[in-house]
Amino acid sequence: MNVKQRWWSVFLLSGGLILGAGCNSTPEPPPLVLDAGTDAGADAGVDAGVDAGPDAGSEPEQDAGTVACADDGPVGDPGDAGVPDGATLLIPSDEVHTITWPPGGGVPLHFAFVARGCRHYDLTVEPGSLGYSVVLRDAAGTRLDSSDQYSDSTSYPPSPRHWSGLERGAVHTFYLLPLNSYPRVPFQFRLVDRGPDDHGDLLLRATPWTPSEKPFTGYGEHWRERDLLSFETTVDHVYALGCAFPNPSWELRFLNGQEKSLGVAYDPNDRETEGEARIKSLGGTSYASIQANAFLDPSLPYTCVLNDLGQEDHGDTPEAATPVPAGTASVQGKIEVQGDRDVFALSVQPGHHYRVSFALTGQRQGRIQDAAPGGPFGTHPASAGIPTSTSFKASQESHSVEMTGTPALEAKYVTGNYTLQVEDQGLDDHGDTLDTATPLPDGPQTLSFRIASAVDHDVYTFQAIAGRRYQLDCPWKVSGAKHRPDLVFLDAQGAVQASTLEEQEEVRWRAVFTAPQSATYALEFRADFFTSPGTVLGDMDCRFEALAP
Repeated sequence: MNVKQRWWSVFLLSGGLILGAGCNSTPEPPPLVLDAGTDAGADAGVDAGVDAGPDAGSEPEQDAGTVACADDGPVGDPGDAGVPDGATLLIPSDEVHTITWPPGGGVPLHFAFVARGCRHYDLTVEPGSLGYSVVLRDAAGTRLDSSDQYSDSTSYPPSPRHWSGLERGAVHTFYLLPLNSYPRVPFQFRLVDRGPDDHGDLLLRATPWTPSEKPFTGYGEHWRERDLLSFETTVDHVYALGCAFPNPSWELRFLNGQEKSLGVAYDPNDRETEGEARIKSLGGTSYASIQANAFLDPSLPYTCVLNDLGQEDHGDTPEAATPVPAGTASVQGKIEVQGDRDVFALSVQPGHHYRVSFALTGQRQGRIQDAAPGGPFGTHPASAGIPTSTSFKASQESHSVEMTGTPALEAKYVTGNYTLQVEDQGLDDHGDTLDTATPLPDGPQTLSFRIASAVDHDVYTFQAIAGRRYQLDCPWKVSGAKHRPDLVFLDAQGAVQASTLEEQEEVRWRAVFTAPQSATYALEFRADFFTSPGTVLGDMDCRFEALAP
């Protein structure tokens, strides 16, 4: 295509004439022929990421702290060789371009433009479209951006795409494709030069950055544009991005190479002008996204510092757990990032009951769970409401405990400092199943038992005669209020049997069971959170006897 043909195609596009279909004299533009290794024509199922690696032949960039970006003026005509066949050359401006999609809408339309250095370009779709696909490539065919853009209403168009950090003088191409087979017509869009932009919006055009105490200064020149900076990370290290902004409308975000958010910070009330986001790294390259949104006065700068806070204090899996030797009374830790998970491997004695609690400062709420080796984590609190402790009976010589925090949705991340308290409550006094139950001899008996925690069950078995009534007489456990254990009568298969509960006087309660047949039955005691919330019952003495016929 010669220069005259390219500018004639621009005139047709700007005038809103039908492109690609509906006119016999205007043939459908063929797919672009790109370099090997990249897609040709429409990408099947546009992916959310970008091509890995920098462009071939690109020069290394300076660190963010030394980069100075200035408008380098207009660019000239790219010449016949600059615009691929099948692409329509556009001059970025406020001009509205109109497309009528061919029947079925499944043919991509290709466009090209010549980028100026340090400029910000918006691809903006006018109201009326419910969605489209777009892919942006540089002159070498490397994909810089791809997205499926949706809108729920024709009154509100899809969000614009922000493109900056593009190579000066290079021809960039993009295609548009409707997201349904019956696209609304006409489809109208603008490719607008929004002016200077000091840092790129695209992952492959991110400014390199090295974590340090050295501050970085940038500008939020355009509404909802972002400055992307890339940095290399070390596995399991915690990174903090702290910034000060000229106004309270801002957002900080960490991204991976697929633009998945790893950590975010913003002020939901739009009051704070300082913020901090954190991540724990899996290694490799990560990206810091900074949105200053200083649209009222873009001349005011923001400043940021990216710090490597070092390796996380405790591992987050049972395999990487911090060992806690037997007899250790307390352990310290920190909730350093959103979703932080600290796991400890406690050395314990099988058959002993343990209670692990925590005290947390800096964050409003935490959660503690435990797990036997190879088992799932769960919480067995010794108090009602939000659990600040968990209890377990050790079955092996090791037991895992997991501590997590719940940071408040605040502009600046606050570290949660905590102390775990480990309490060995001693060997279980009675079995907690029918197979390990304590058998009762005939005749009246005094039952002495201790309910150490919510997971402690004490089971006794006895021989009953059909039709006889058996009574359990116990004192109330008084600790600010009256409490008692939960009691059930069981048959030899573990099925619950009917019984009656009588509350006698102020200090005692009684349960009566009538044996339906002559057989072995059981008594099971356990903590009852419905009648005794917040209380560990401890030592108790009850009298058990058969009543007269």
